[in-house]
Amino acid sequence: MMTTNQIMAKVLFSNNLVSEKQIQEYWGKIDASHDLGALLLAAGILDAQTYAAVSQYVKDLEVKLRAAEEAKTAPKPAPAPSAPQSPKPAASAFERPKAQTPKAPAPQASPKPVPSAEAPKPSVEEEKPLALEGNNPYGNSSATSVQIEKVEGLEQTSIATAVIAPTEELEADSEKTEDEVLPDRFEIETGEGTIDVPAELSTENSLAEILAFARKFNATDVYLSETSPIAMRICGTLNYVNEKPFEVSQLSKLLSEAKQGFADGYEPVVGVDFSKSFALAGAGRNRLTVTWNETVPTLAIRVISAESIPLDKLYLPPFCADFLKLRHGLVLIVGPSGSGRSTTVGAFGEALSKERHVLLESIEKPIERLLQNANGMTVQKEVGLHVTSGVSALHDAVLSGAGVILFDHMETVEELWAALQASSAGALVFAVTAGNDVYGLLSRLFSAAADREAELAAALSDELKGVIVQHLIPVIDNQGQVLAVEALKVTSSIANLIRRRELIQLPAAIAAAKNTGLSLDDSLQSLVESGYIRGEDAWQRSLNRRRFAAYRPKK
Repeated sequence: MMTTNQIMAKVLFSNNLVSEKQIQEYWGKIDASHDLGALLLAAGILDAQTYAAVSQYVKDLEVKLRAAEEAKTAPKPAPAPSAPQSPKPAASAFERPKAQTPKAPAPQASPKPVPSAEAPKPSVEEEKPLALEGNNPYGNSSATSVQIEKVEGLEQTSIATAVIAPTEELEADSEKTEDEVLPDRFEIETGEGTIDVPAELSTENSLAEILAFARKFNATDVYLSETSPIAMRICGTLNYVNEKPFEVSQLSKLLSEAKQGFADGYEPVVGVDFSKSFALAGAGRNRLTVTWNETVPTLAIRVISAESIPLDKLYLPPFCADFLKLRHGLVLIVGPSGSGRSTTVGAFGEALSKERHVLLESIEKPIERLLQNANGMTVQKEVGLHVTSGVSALHDAVLSGAGVILFDHMETVEELWAALQASSAGALVFAVTAGNDVYGLLSRLFSAAADREAELAAALSDELKGVIVQHLIPVIDNQGQVLAVEALKVTSSIANLIRRRELIQLPAAIAAAKNTGLSLDDSLQSLVESGYIRGEDAWQRSLNRRRFAAYRPKK
């Protein structure tokens, strides 16, 4: 039978009292003394009158459900009177059949099911569905398990109450596979399909047409606003593709179209910035970031490539291939936003899956490209959709036995500690974070650790196996983009520098390394000499600008 909190979540959500995001946010905070409704009440999302009415309704509904199940499975009267026997607990219509594990019936007077003292204790924990889409706070039933009826006594709360009653359809649902039972709102769409690509764009085009146009011309980003025409970033350069900006009503229409592709049914709120992945038929998967100027939205869209890039096509330093041989440890993929970090970490994950059988778990903010695993299973979870936080997702990945964990991207020192713990537990972790060079990255991490700096230095010296810092630079004549890299394979001497926190010596150590390091300035110099990039671009991104002083732009 469904738990009190699962029933309450169904009632609240189906009656539009709370959103999917709010339920996911507070689901992980439920404990023995605080049910879901109490947490929402304390947060000010529900008022006291509504909470009291819903709680009473849930209690009454639990009693009705138990009575219905007991009546359905009640034993036939014995021919002769005998000592009374406790009825055997009935299998719930809302859960798939499990192993024969005895469960105690819940007392009818309590709002939460509490096992009887005489009843045998369950040998296993409550089953939770585990799949690509993550765990489901609404139980294992499909959407057909909810019937809407009017219940007397709840009219004052403006609730069209949801009555959950077992039906023949529910019994048929128990025979479905787990993927079929999972709710549709957690499906991750690919955006496959066809669409007619317009020859030119205007503010009258749909969002799908704009994105299809962007893919045709290999744009990486699309910007839609009230203050400028449609802008697309192609080969690192911003280009305008029409003549006039959007009106506010047109931007709202485009945002509504994007909303149809949200996997979790998120409803945009005026004034609340957010970032989400979405998919539209024929337009592929994309990442949308919305910022508000009072009531006017601005849409920035990252076009996500549907095809993976093989690791050897990224042209990383040869020693980076050694990271594929690691069995555990932490590898950091670093760079500014838009430098292709997610592409690199995905390439490492798919390359590892080709070389060995592995359970690969990817934790993303949000999910971008759907990964392929040739020799194992891949689980992709989105923070905020499938898990409440990056830290809890990392802990869950370790408990599930993931051999490889991809974390995109690491933003807090708590997430760094969780990644280090996962590495020390035996997982190989590739984590994306922000930074421009190795020295600056480690300095920032130590500063964030505050009074635990020495402890963090010791942990990094033990678990950190490599760092790749990457910058995407436009090729001459806008023929594409090329990767400039600062990379480091952590050797015993580098580990000692990290342990002693002598970071000032790291740039010289990287430059002096032959087969285990490559400095950013050396990478830039090689690209200039090969004729890929302009000297001015190298000067702008170099760490030692004196080395590239000859390329400094003239005033």
